[in-house]
Amino acid sequence: FVLTMMGGIIIFIVSQIALKLVIEPVQQLKGAIGQTANTLLRYQAKITNVATDEEVSAAVKGHAAELMSKAEVISGYRLARRIFRLPSRVDIRSAAQELNLISYSLLSAYTQHQQPFERPLNIFQLSADNSKALAKIGKLLKVSTSYSS
Repeated sequence: FVLTMMGGIIIFIVSQIALKLVIEPVQQLKGAIGQTANTLLRYQAKITNVATDEEVSAAVKGHAAELMSKAEVISGYRLARRIFRLPSRVDIRSAAQELNLISYSLLSAYTQHQQPFERPLNIFQLSADNSKALAKIGKLLKVSTSYSS
């Protein structure tokens, strides 16, 4: 009887450790990836048109930091990545870098430092760069970041 009870206690403790160190952080990372995709889809027009918007810029930058931090707290990331089909840490870092570039392009301080005659060319280039960044983020995080196929 005592051995059965001790076995049950040990199994409970091990399962709680797995839950707290792996499963819950994986769920949080997947939630952060989903929220990132949600923001990118919601503001796709502003991002691809390089509309100056401090709030969207801050939201995108926040997602970059959140993705990095959520990936860092997962114990045994390599094994968890295979089991839960997560993006690699390198892919998460690359996606965060792309998010930061998008965030920077939406800041009013960036566009204010351009000369009026430079804007059209830079806007077209930034628009193309942001569209490429959205596609790259989608591939890296394995989510939809565009309504087109």
